[in-house]
Amino acid sequence: MARKRVTLQDLADALGISKFSVSRALSGKPGVGEGTRRRVEDAAREMGYPLVTEQAQNRGQIWFLRQEIDRVSTELWSNILLGAEQEAEAYGFTVIPKQAHSLFDGPIDEAVVGLILAVPYPEELSGIASQSNLPVVCSGYAAPLEHIDQVSGTDWEAGITIARYLATLGHRKFAFVHGDARLLGRAERFRGLCDGAKEFDGTVDDLVFDEQAGLRKPLLDYMDAGGKPSALFCAHDGIAVSVISELALLGIRVPEDVSVVGFNDFISASQVAPRLTTIRTPHVEWGAAMTRCIVDRVSNPRFRAVPPLRINLVPELIIRESTGPASLLPWQRK
Repeated sequence: MARKRVTLQDLADALGISKFSVSRALSGKPGVGEGTRRRVEDAAREMGYPLVTEQAQNRGQIWFLRQEIDRVSTELWSNILLGAEQEAEAYGFTVIPKQAHSLFDGPIDEAVVGLILAVPYPEELSGIASQSNLPVVCSGYAAPLEHIDQVSGTDWEAGITIARYLATLGHRKFAFVHGDARLLGRAERFRGLCDGAKEFDGTVDDLVFDEQAGLRKPLLDYMDAGGKPSALFCAHDGIAVSVISELALLGIRVPEDVSVVGFNDFISASQVAPRLTTIRTPHVEWGAAMTRCIVDRVSNPRFRAVPPLRINLVPELIIRESTGPASLLPWQRK
């Protein structure tokens, strides 16, 4: 007769403790004393429970909470998810992608050990996420002094780097092109661009448009009002590709008449003509860093008391053919 498979409930009954405590002890989660953990592990060995497999393959789940996003951002969030999954696997955890509304759908499963807020506006979810009493880390910017971990880029540094680079090419009049002023990362890039321009007595225009309605009319209105910067810094590569396309239709050459810079280094940046100068953000490493925040707080007792972290990953300037020396003549619309 086949031997009955030992379950978590069998261990709990034998030890006189809850199944919840047994599960947390075997998965290495906090909330169980070391004495209890050793008792559970000893009982598991004696009763034939697959202790090694449980520890190696199921230390717990990390929810990767996301929202429906525009098509341009799909590449960004897919790469961040890949990094989170790879890092979690290395430590024996599992990343589970979930829609953000899962936070409001009832109690979180006991197997979940931490929450990643991979959303454009973390403040919309961070309050309810923190009520779970699980480690929480967000992508982008947490609210000021909010007690969750944060992983973001060095957006201000990116903006000032772009200004300084373009200044070496003779540019002194810039425009920042974007479609959502609420995103703090974009606001920080704009601030950096302005600070960098001031170093060379340059000026910066703020060109905002509705990404759903399109760029053409705001761009034409801006030009008709006298806006003719020699360089455009776009909030992300998708906007930069649209800018290059619209300028081409107007007979404005890139980079001979105006230089264009993007942000993120999406695949499209190297497929458009001319290829796009941009800021390459380390998306995969971004996801890995968020997972490490969760893993450290779950696995390291001393780390649980560490105050919330603000981790900034430094991007890289990638120079391609969409930027060149500033034109001596203002560009003309044809």
